[in-house]
Amino acid sequence: MLTNIELFSMQPIDVNPVVYQKGLSIKGQIKEGGNNIPCRVRLFNKLTGRIVRDITTDQHGNYEFDHLLHSIFFVVAHHPSSKFNAVIQDNVVPK
Repeated sequence: MLTNIELFSMQPIDVNPVVYQKGLSIKGQIKEGGNNIPCRVRLFNKLTGRIVRDITTDQHGNYEFDHLLHSIFFVVAHHPSSKFNAVIQDNVVPK
């Protein structure tokens, strides 16, 4: 679960929380300084490094990757104005 990750001593971005659901999906919410923010979120296959999905959250920072195969992934959340580098959640397994 990504929470309160500092990006190069800049403002923290929270990814709160990564929640797993039945049906092999991964969902979560992106926050910066306690406020929900919309942004780009990408899902990669950990073993191949290939991008699986590239989505934009809703206005409240919510995202969901559904209909996933059982595998290991990593999730990358990009700051909406590119002021900071991305936040990464590694070794994510959908449930």
